Amino acid sequence: MKIDEQFELIHFHDASIDSVSRDDGDLVLNISGAFLSSNHPQSNGKDWSIEKAELRFEYVSEEVAKFWDDTKAPKPHPEPEFPLDEIMEAKYENGYYMFSGFKNTVPWSEWYIKSAYFIFNISAANEYSS
Repeated sequence: MKIDEQFELIHFHDASIDSVSRDDGDLVLNISGAFLSSNHPQSNGKDWSIEKAELRFEYVSEEVAKFWDDTKAPKPHPEPEFPLDEIMEAKYENGYYMFSGFKNTVPWSEWYIKSAYFIFNISAANEYSS
């Protein structure tokens, strides 16, 4: 399944970023543990628990990675190429895809990605039933 619209309707809370790669101006995240609800227009009217997917940001023009080791202000991330591995929040705002969460459980990290668009290629998913 390929998702390429309404990023805000893909739920990444508690999802893992298993790996990060860069390819000719694109940024590729391998994701596990996301969720796609039936209210997304590309979900075929079903809720999906996503086991494995590739999230590709095409034509990335900027990346900013920050981390917090106190409550005063963010600092440049010491590992900007792979700043977080557990997503707590993901959103699209002011032209940036923003992820926040943890890298190896601490500290709090934020990752801002400016990209022309995204493609979420789901390779393994199960229909979710509550």
